[in-house]
Amino acid sequence: MKKIILSTILLIACLGCFAQNKTKSQFLFIIRFKSDFKPSSQDVVQANIKRWQQYMGNLAQSGSLVAGYRPADDGLTISGTGKSLTSTPYVANNELVSSVLIINAIDMDDAKTIADKCPVFEFGGSIEVRPMLNTAGK
Repeated sequence: MKKIILSTILLIACLGCFAQNKTKSQFLFIIRFKSDFKPSSQDVVQANIKRWQQYMGNLAQSGSLVAGYRPADDGLTISGTGKSLTSTPYVANNELVSSVLIINAIDMDDAKTIADKCPVFEFGGSIEVRPMLNTAGK
């Protein structure tokens, strides 16, 4: 009888562990802002920077942040079969990539919830959320 009770307790404990330990996947956030954006004041910019610091800090503390990158303002674009060169970063629909984040999330809905809290929306920006595929075969 003791073996049955111990086995049942062990089984319930193991099931509880698996239920709480949902496997997280990685998602790519491509964060864009309007290339012609002009803030109304420096105070507005400073307040937004503080919200970015809080957002990134919260992502790091929660274990959601895998990596974050902010490209430099300069760059170049190579396009087409002729490899034409433009000495500026790529701008499409008046939007420019401002940051790239790799996030841990349970699923696309969880990734969207994380993205929804980003301060880029305060200035009319956007976030493209895409699941990451492991092409390294690990």
